[in-house]
Formats: sequence, structure tokens, C-alpha cells
Amino acid sequence: MEKRLQGSDLTPTTPSPSAESPSEGMEKTRALARRYLPDAVRLLAGVAFARDSEAALHTRMIAAKAIVDIAGVIPQATPVAPSYEGSSNDGPAWRHE
Repeated sequence: MEKRLQGSDLTPTTPSPSAESPSEGMEKTRALARRYLPDAVRLLAGVAFARDSEAALHTRMIAAKAIVDIAGVIPQATPVAPSYEGSSNDGPAWRHE
């Protein structure tokens, strides 16, 4: 025989929180991220830089960008172009010794 579900049986339930407070939850999340971050970087590096990688060029680019994002290498400010002011006899200002 088939069991018929009642209306209250179909209502989704909220999962219980995994931490007592939001700050404790963030600490647990950070600890978990620190634990798995080296493995994630190795995986992304294998996809992006391995000679025998079969990933498409776009996928390799996305993996390399993710490594850069993780490392925090992307500069936040736009770099300033060097100045080319100076006398024509001395050459560009950036070449002065």
C-alpha cells in the first residue's frame, strides 16, 4: 500500500545552525577554508599550468585568474604611467641615472 503524505509532511524544515553565533560560524568557515585551500590551489594550478592539461583555453584562464585572486596579487589601485617629460637632449625622464 502507498502511504499518502499530509500537507504538514510536505513543509520544508529549517536546518539547525552549525554554530552558536555568526562570528563562531565565520571562524569555523575560515578554519575549513585554510584546511582545504592548499589542495584547491594545487588543483587550479594543475588545470591552468600543466603541460598535459586537456582543459580548454578559457578554463585554463579562469583557473589562473582564481589563483591570482586567492593570492591577492591583483593591485587595487590603477598604476600610474611613467612620465615622459624632460629635455629632448637627455632622453625620457625615467631613463635618468
